Amino acid sequence: MDSSRTGQNAGPEANPADPADAVAALADDIGQSLAVARVLARQGRELALTGLDQRIGMLCAQTLDLGPGPARALRPRLAALLAGLDALHDLLDGAP
Repeated sequence: MDSSRTGQNAGPEANPADPADAVAALADDIGQSLAVARVLARQGRELALTGLDQRIGMLCAQTLDLGPGPARALRPRLAALLAGLDALHDLLDGAP
């Protein structure tokens, strides 16, 4: 799969001045990439997930750089991202 179709090379649409907004935008962008990957996986199409680990690593590092309050506020968004990643894993692993 072409990485441009999953947004893997695309950063957040905007570069917000607030670091918490930037982290939220990155999480949303990764979430959208995972959603597209799940659709393509269900269709049996080939996926190219190159760089996903680096983007998630960047998300983790940027989240750790936030103060406890802003980072805590992102917890539901990050939990949803983890659920999306787990769902993709299950699809690729052949789980029902």
